Amino acid sequence: MKTIHPGHPSASFLGGSVLILSTLLIATGCAQNPDIRSSRDGTSGITSRANSDYVDCVKGGIRHDAQTFTSEENGKTLLFVGSTDPDKASGLVELSDSQGQKQFSVFQRNAWQDKGRLINAAIMCSNS
Repeated sequence: MKTIHPGHPSASFLGGSVLILSTLLIATGCAQNPDIRSSRDGTSGITSRANSDYVDCVKGGIRHDAQTFTSEENGKTLLFVGSTDPDKASGLVELSDSQGQKQFSVFQRNAWQDKGRLINAAIMCSNS
């Protein structure tokens, strides 16, 4: 009869744990899409403000040390936070004109870290 000492995990248990952990890490890495537009943290809406006024308002609602970049692309005004690369940006606000209305979409990576400050600023600025 084989004696098993409490507190000493068997080799098969350790091997199984390593296999499960490896599988989870691989699945997590494959599930991430780096483009900020794929973030689950975001919203959209309509604003009556001019694009420049709206962008200035949103900038005023985020951290003052955050780098922001504004550009025009395919008829949209884009406000990037952190980087102009969608794979590296921590936030993005898109403004476009559609059927006489100005629509905005806001995306924020890891919004839980600052309680969705960019998202909240985009919503607040759309209402004023």
